[in-house]
Amino acid sequence: MPDSAGTIESEDGVSGSGMKRLGARALASVSALGLTVLLGSCTGGEALRRFEFKPNAMGSQVASLDVPAGGELSFWNSLDLSYEQGSSLVFRISIQPQDASKPTEVECDALDPSMTLMSTETQLQDRVNQSWKLARMRCGYGPVAGDQRLQVTVVPILSGPVEIRRLVLELKR
Repeated sequence: MPDSAGTIESEDGVSGSGMKRLGARALASVSALGLTVLLGSCTGGEALRRFEFKPNAMGSQVASLDVPAGGELSFWNSLDLSYEQGSSLVFRISIQPQDASKPTEVECDALDPSMTLMSTETQLQDRVNQSWKLARMRCGYGPVAGDQRLQVTVVPILSGPVEIRRLVLELKR
């Protein structure tokens, strides 16, 4: 509570110490907001759809999405796997607009992203272990000419011995 000189007292009656605590709380709040904005901008925007693949269920998955005029899709993945050098893992993505006769095919190399968050990679002889919480792949789709409903079909394509513990593709706007 302010005293007659206008300084803020703490609960224990020490003049000015309440202001220090208030300043620390304000700084913590601003820092948390800044971190949230930074992570939001780094992780690609609004998540539209997640495709989760299990080692025993690697077949194609399909989803329909509404994308506004000028909208673009970015492709992100989350994985935890091991493989022998020379193996590959790509996502084959077929995007079929409602008004188009032919789909657009996009292939994204899951093992060569442009950016990763919370990642680890180890190699022992010819065996590579890779894991990351989130990674932006070097592929995308758009911008779309007008509001469109898209049918998106995703299938992971493996080449060589690959052991999958987690494999997720995420579409973001």
